[in-house]
Amino acid sequence: MIELNLTHREKSVVVVTATVTFIAGYWAGLWAVPPQALDVPVDVTYRAGEQAYQAAYRPVPDHLPVLSVALPLIGFAYAFRDQLVEDDTDSAEVPADD
Repeated sequence: MIELNLTHREKSVVVVTATVTFIAGYWAGLWAVPPQALDVPVDVTYRAGEQAYQAAYRPVPDHLPVLSVALPLIGFAYAFRDQLVEDDTDSAEVPADD
């Protein structure tokens, strides 16, 4: 078994990157679906003598806008959790004895 020893900063970078990548991929996947595959009305236009289909609207799952806001907030809260739960704001580093 592989054991990873990541610093807090590295863990935070991984979480934030994964969150942003997931949301961007979800939206890109939704927009990558061709209009013919969606069960929605299409607008037909002619470009250079050929028919072009464009969806009249893009149906979006109800949970996608919620995920688009909630997951980044959770990811950033995880990344900055030490600053969010710090008890004493007046605490300062104590220099080590030499």
